Amino acid sequence: MIKVKIMLDFIFGPIWEFDYNSLEPATGIPKIDTDECLIQLHHEISKLHSSYYEFNSHGVACWFNEEQEKADKEKMLGLLQRLNDRLAELNDGSFVVEDLETERVMNL
Repeated sequence: MIKVKIMLDFIFGPIWEFDYNSLEPATGIPKIDTDECLIQLHHEISKLHSSYYEFNSHGVACWFNEEQEKADKEKMLGLLQRLNDRLAELNDGSFVVEDLETERVMNL
């Protein structure tokens, strides 16, 4: 069974398998990779998460703004829930979702 991981990463977003050439989620599951709703959520979550990285800030080359991430906690949880809900709608039993982020964000 194919495992679809939800894991936040700078620029690459939450759906883990990724086509680094197109910057799009690429799980190898056509109904996931081509779903416009899922792609939109993927990009929205990625943009929010990537906004926490500040370059040449706070005396370091790359600084992660943990306070802003905490401030956006409810927004991110809402987006992750929508992502999980959409994946559940698309799931015909051919893949399993491993959400590595929702619990982490809930504990911020």
